[in-house]
Amino acid sequence: MRRHEDDNTANSGSHKIRRLPMSKKMAALMVVVALVCVLAVPVTAWFYYYRNIQTITKINAPNALVIGSGNAKDITQLELADIDVSKEPKYKDVVFCVYSNRPMDYHLQLAHTTNIGFTYTIYPAKKTETTGDILITYNDDDFYFDDSTAISGGYLNQNASTNIAESTGVYHDKTYDGLNDTANVYNNVQKNAEPLYWKTSTPRSLEYDIETGYYINYYVLRISWDSSIQNNKETDMVYLMAEAALEISTE
Repeated sequence: MRRHEDDNTANSGSHKIRRLPMSKKMAALMVVVALVCVLAVPVTAWFYYYRNIQTITKINAPNALVIGSGNAKDITQLELADIDVSKEPKYKDVVFCVYSNRPMDYHLQLAHTTNIGFTYTIYPAKKTETTGDILITYNDDDFYFDDSTAISGGYLNQNASTNIAESTGVYHDKTYDGLNDTANVYNNVQKNAEPLYWKTSTPRSLEYDIETGYYINYYVLRISWDSSIQNNKETDMVYLMAEAALEISTE
């Protein structure tokens, strides 16, 4: 077993998007985690119309997929700021999770800007060890993962020649749609501010965890870089998302 320590401390604060202050010797990485609420079952409301609505029965709340830090802890404890790219090893690992009160299949998604030139890789993690696993201690909890078994997925809008996001097309339009009524006004977005969108190739399935009482999957997000990346005052924004994989009936 290989051991990897990460002594990140809790990072309290609001969920508002903000730019992080950066020193000259640090490349800063900002993470904004999306909580995705999804309708997984039909609501139980029935509306009885006569001349007016006379009765409204109880509406069940939708099941929710939640992104958490480490062992189903608050996402504010996921700390990615102030990465010193001059140090070894040339990566930073953090642990996050996806969980729900009920079993569910979902797609894991990642979106990020490309100012710094980091590479992002996601590995499945677990609470039990198998041969060859890396041990990572994150927010006082131990997790194990194999860094040769990255989750399969791909970028949806990456330019094959530049490896940055396409500046036009469906994902550009969806990202900037509705911000202004003038046609094509957002076709001159700075190239590294255009977000790349990544998605798992196949759905993931939540597994019941007796310790937390949730259906939960653990993951290690590795942010890595090579020697060409220098410490500067750049900032990237990173979004982690989970989307329910629902089958839509054609009947």
